[in-house]
Parts: sequence; C-alpha cells; structure tokens
Amino acid sequence: MRSKFLGIGLTLLFFLILEITVRVTGIHYLEQPEIFFVNLKKNFVESGKGDADIIVLGDSRSMALAGYARDDKTEYSVYNHSLPAMGPKYYRFFLDKYLKMGNKKPKMVLFAASPKLYATGYGPPLYDPDAKVVKENESISNFMKRRWNEGIEKNFFRPQTKSNVISYSGKQEDANQILWEFFGHRYLHQFTFLELAEQYSGVERLFILSKATPLLYESYRFHGAIRNSLSYSNWKVDKQYKEKSIFCESCENIEAGLCKPSPSQLEDNLTIEDQINRHFGKYNISNRLKPELVYFSKEMIRKELDAELKNPNDHFNPNPDFVVLEDLIRYTEEKGIQFGMVYLPWIKERQESPESKVLLSKLIIFFQNHPATKLFFFPESSYPAERFVDNIHYDCRGEKRVNEEFRQFVLPQVFRFLSSK
Repeated sequence: MRSKFLGIGLTLLFFLILEITVRVTGIHYLEQPEIFFVNLKKNFVESGKGDADIIVLGDSRSMALAGYARDDKTEYSVYNHSLPAMGPKYYRFFLDKYLKMGNKKPKMVLFAASPKLYATGYGPPLYDPDAKVVKENESISNFMKRRWNEGIEKNFFRPQTKSNVISYSGKQEDANQILWEFFGHRYLHQFTFLELAEQYSGVERLFILSKATPLLYESYRFHGAIRNSLSYSNWKVDKQYKEKSIFCESCENIEAGLCKPSPSQLEDNLTIEDQINRHFGKYNISNRLKPELVYFSKEMIRKELDAELKNPNDHFNPNPDFVVLEDLIRYTEEKGIQFGMVYLPWIKERQESPESKVLLSKLIIFFQNHPATKLFFFPESSYPAERFVDNIHYDCRGEKRVNEEFRQFVLPQVFRFLSSK
C-alpha cells in the first residue's frame, strides 16, 4: 500500500515540477509556429508596452502590412495587430483587452479585414458553425428544450441525417472538428479563461470554456513545445539567424527555395519574432511556403477563376450585414478613438465580380452615413491573380507591392485624416 502511495506521490510531484517549469520558462518558443505567433502577440499586449498612435486590426491577409515607428518621415507610429482566423468577434474584444492592459490608447484604429469578416455579421455560434440547427447563440434553457425535442423527433420519427464527415490520412472525422482543431487555438491562446467567460454567453460560453479548461494547465497548453523540447535538433540556433531573416525578405531568395522554415523549432520561432519586431507586427505567412507548393496553389486559383468566369455567381445576398463595423465604430467612439478602414486589394477577377461591386457600393454608402469615420483606398482595388498564393494571401511580390502603396499612398491619407481631427 505504501509503495502505491509513493508512486502516486512521485507522479504528482513530477507533474507539479513540469507545470512550474513551463510557467517560469519561455517554453512557447518551442511551440508550433501558429501557436507561437498568437502567444507572441498575446504577450506583447499583456506587457502593456504598446504605444502606437495607429493600430491595424485585421486577419491573415492584412498581416502582410508593415507598421512604422515615428520619425522625420512618419508623422504617426503604426503597429499591426492583425491575427489569422480569429473571427469577427475578436476585434472588439481585442481592443478592450489592449486598453485594459495599460497600453497607450491609440489615436486611431485602422481596420483592414477581409469582406467575409465585416460584411456577413457575426455568423452562427461556435458550437454550430454551419448553422445546420441554429443561426444564433441560445440560452441554456432554450438549448436544453431544443435538444430534448430533437431527441424525440430524430430518434423516433426521422432518419439520421448524413454528418459532415471527411476522410484523411486513413481517418474519418467531422469537418468542423478538423477546422476547430486547426483554428481554435487562436481563441484559446489569445484570451484567458476569465476573458473568454466575459466575452461569451449562453451555450456558446459553455462550448468555449469547455475547450479552454484544459489550457488552465500550462503543461497542457504548451504540450507541443514540451514534445519538441525532447529533440536536441529543435534547440539548435544559427548565430546568423537574424542575417538569414533579412536575406529571406528578398522575393528572389524566397522564390529560389532558399528560405524554407528552419528544422529547428526554436530558430524558426526566433526568426518569426525578428521579422515581427523589425516590421512592427507584420508577417506574411505565405513566404514560408515551398516554391513548388506556391506554384501548384497558383495553378489551382487560375483554374477556379476560369471556371467562375464561365459560370458567374449571380445568386448572392445584395444586403451585407455590417453589424461588426457598427459595433467597432460605436466602441471606438465611446473610447475617444478615431476609426478608419483600409480596403485591401483583392484578386482582380474576384474584385470585379457583381457580388464584390455590390458589396463595395454598399460599403461606401455605409461610411458616408458615418461621417466621423473614413474609408481609405489603394491606387487600385485589385491585383493580378499571380500576386496571390491562394484566394486570400499575397505572395512575396504582392506583399511588396501592397506595402509600397500602403506607405506611399494610403498612410499619407490616414495621417491627413488624423491630423484634421
């Protein structure tokens, strides 16, 4: 009996030591790059050191925009706080956290998200992302009543409907579960358990907290980093990694296949950190892709665009839902922060589609009805498809172009607007 308790005690002691070690060390530097990136941004916000005059908010496409320090040529400092795949609810919550953590209140928020995140409302709840059953979040009582009725109807009177199951790598799994596993860590790593509890309500709160509970243990939160730490190769760091980081900002070097992510997880993440710090939040994730994968992806885009041109989609909702923008503008007004939006260039064929033209016309009218805000444009609202690696993200040359125009054409407009206020 004594030996059993001794074994249990030693096991608990091991996990206690592991938990403390993870909490007091920078173990996240050995995490996978997506989780490391989100934690890097989270730690920056929680440090309270943010002091930019203008902060950019957006998604993975707007992550390609570089920020700038204030100098003789830059009237206002700019920092890019865009994050990938966070969903439309993220923006207001992020701003609230940014201010609560003691960061300097920005003079302006520059919104740069893709249309799907600002023109389609907040979408269905996290626990039913396809809106198969509900379109909006429910109270717990309504949820239990619905589930009770569904249990009777579906089990006794209805045949089972086919679930959204796909096969991959010899496995079968629900597509939404796969998407959650791939993107869900953005929510769970960017906000604390208590922050998530405040941000959600009803059944959606139960769902997100059930996912967040295991992450209360740092040893689980960074289990990927712990696993990576067991390999000596992940600890190796080239002393010239910063020089390599600069070397890999050249499109010629990226396209030649000379800039693949380092096999060392620590060096790879240090390189990501270096680029984010030097460019004030910017990181173009498509620059990490292998040239052959970029080529294949571009070929797929071309085929999709050709098919769409032959069979254009004329059945779309002509009434976009701008509630996300409404809430953001209301929040910034309450906090005394100016609000602007920059309309990022998209693929030419997609931008010139009837749906995009209708959306843009409605967006212009929306901003005309909010005269205290401003909508900013690039010289052209579309780029050739060759400047994208997929339907969303710029390739290296697309990133170079969008940043040149952002610095030389868009930011001067933003600075003049801000100065006039």
